[in-house]
Amino acid sequence: MKQNMGSSDSYIRVMIGIAFYVNILALQPSLCATGAIILFALGTLCMVTAWTKVCPAYGPLGICTCSGECECSGESGGSCCSAGGHGGH
Repeated sequence: MKQNMGSSDSYIRVMIGIAFYVNILALQPSLCATGAIILFALGTLCMVTAWTKVCPAYGPLGICTCSGECECSGESGGSCCSAGGHGGH
């Protein structure tokens, strides 16, 4: 998949993921198991999308938060995040 997230978007997702994990620890005594599982899943989703720099929701919406020129319109070849040393293959 083509990368469609820039570094600032990635950083924000890491911080949100960490916040979900911290909430599990902070609310553990009063949080039911289902709530902890949901928070863990959301935190993991944020971390995975930040690490891969690919957001599945951005594709159909045509959003690309990469710095520089984005070519996320579906053409074959390279990554949308060619700036900043990101490889796309």
